[in-house]
Amino acid sequence: MAENGAHKAVTTGGLQRRRLTTTLSSSYEVILSENLLDPKSTLPLPSALAPRAVLLVTTPTVMKLYGRRASETFRQAGFSLDTLVLPCREWTKTPTQVMRVCRAALRHRLDRSGALVALGGGVCMDIVTVAASSIRRGIGCIRIPTTLIGQIDAGLGAKGAVNFLGHKSYIGCFYPPEFTLVDPATLRTLPKRHLRSGLAEMIKIALVRDERLFRLVEAHAPQFVASGFQRPRADSLEALWRAATAMLDELEPNLYENVTHKRFVDMGHTFSPLIESASGFEISHGEAVAIDIALSAVLASLMDWLADAECMRIIHTLAKSGLPIYSPLLTRRLCLDALAEALRHRRHLVLPTRIGQVAFVEDADGCSTAMLDAALDRLETLGDDRGVCEAAQEIGAHA
Repeated sequence: MAENGAHKAVTTGGLQRRRLTTTLSSSYEVILSENLLDPKSTLPLPSALAPRAVLLVTTPTVMKLYGRRASETFRQAGFSLDTLVLPCREWTKTPTQVMRVCRAALRHRLDRSGALVALGGGVCMDIVTVAASSIRRGIGCIRIPTTLIGQIDAGLGAKGAVNFLGHKSYIGCFYPPEFTLVDPATLRTLPKRHLRSGLAEMIKIALVRDERLFRLVEAHAPQFVASGFQRPRADSLEALWRAATAMLDELEPNLYENVTHKRFVDMGHTFSPLIESASGFEISHGEAVAIDIALSAVLASLMDWLADAECMRIIHTLAKSGLPIYSPLLTRRLCLDALAEALRHRRHLVLPTRIGQVAFVEDADGCSTAMLDAALDRLETLGDDRGVCEAAQEIGAHA
């Protein structure tokens, strides 16, 4: 009788070979619940989150605002909970911070049934995701993003990464959470600069696949920022959920990026990493993405992919959101280096063809040096107040 699995073995001469077939599948929920972190709320934690030992990882600011409420919510649900407070900034997103989480998990005696809970922004999500994937070869990960970028982007996918030796997100993993719990009420206390940075990612996903979402941002961006996404109430909730579900719809067919390396959600992320690093991270991720989107829109217009009126709508909506559309750091050399870096990592430049639809630049030579120079000159002109005002007037003329 053949041994178990022998039907998969092949023997030819002195060579023996056996193929192992594996499965790679996962599912998780993203749940939006208002006032989820309020212990007096009647909204419970998801019933699938069975009580167990968890380590809550958060930041000093978020701990002051929501740490006690989050701890009480989990304890009332029967969890055994310990807390670790980490400074989480882009320049502290390192393997050292991951090891701090691992040491705290060991002190709290988390076993394979335990979980890490990330309560904070995108950097906190990244550190905790990498740690959760490593502890005992993988324990549970629950995300509660408290920033706009976290709620519509960084807290939704399967990836986690930290910086290493000056290289952004060099060490990382694909490790989906068990749940992502989104509470829009946490945006009330978010600094305005962070809200504006999140709007850049919202504009990105709107350009990729949701023209209605773009119109919501176009109409209400100043109110969204001023109110912490509380006003106008119905429109702000619709924008948050549309942005989150649009991102999930884009990620779902290729969650592990093992189907293709071509991703529309890479829009705004070709030039932005080098803009961030060139500024010493003084320019935030969202601000760099906004500059990248503005350049992409102008390039698309010059290449006759995008109507000039729609290009101006994009530029004006970024500016109306309080986001930069240009930086002196955005030089020809930086752009060429960014395109070369994207090519090395099999990332494609993504340009808008209309609001709600984008396309890949398949030919690396499609974006010539002369085209880049023209786009940079035009963007620099639009980058001053007069240029943006002229852009707004041009929108009106084409409406």
